[in-house]
Amino acid sequence: MFDLKRATLGAYEEGRSNPKMDTVIKIANHFTLDIEELLTKELTVNRLLRFNETITTSSVKSQDSVFEGIPCVTKENKDAFLDSLISPTRIALPMIFLPFTTPTDKTAFVVEDATMSAGPLPLLPKDTVIGEKVELNDLGMASGKLAVVATKGQLLLRKMTVSGNSVALQASQPGIDAIEIPMSSLSAVWLVRHVFHYNLPSENEVEKRLAALEDALANLAGKR
Repeated sequence: MFDLKRATLGAYEEGRSNPKMDTVIKIANHFTLDIEELLTKELTVNRLLRFNETITTSSVKSQDSVFEGIPCVTKENKDAFLDSLISPTRIALPMIFLPFTTPTDKTAFVVEDATMSAGPLPLLPKDTVIGEKVELNDLGMASGKLAVVATKGQLLLRKMTVSGNSVALQASQPGIDAIEIPMSSLSAVWLVRHVFHYNLPSENEVEKRLAALEDALANLAGKR
């Protein structure tokens, strides 16, 4: 590359000879180096090839790649979870790890039935909702919203309405009566913040959602 013989290179390596200035200039220009840097610093292969050494040598891990786990309640561990709400005991729940979702006061719940399968946001078995725990003395903030409600022996996913000293839980599926529960019977409540579908919605489901949205907009327009 620089018209140097093997014997000449060997002499440079062993310190028996030094390159001429014009050779030094050629080498510096080829690797885009300052002559001072070439002569006085120990250069790595990465530096000569213009690689960013921090990519491969930095020991600092990216904090963005670390997700905190959210405990997940499934059909298999639901009873133990409900018992732990009444008599606080430590139980091992499976964890799910998601980006952009902080785990503080949040619990994931796997949907078991189709009681909320109608409407603009249908939820089917194997879908997962993530709820943020709401203090029982502050349930007003969750009124009219989708919530997971725990009682002594039940875990219900419904639209919750707070009325006086009780809550009404309404399914979206027609024909299912609302459930009224006294406040004193509640063990815990989580306001649903995130929804993850197990299957992608079919074209018919998308069309149904769009039709429901159009009807809702039409009703709002008619009330003006």
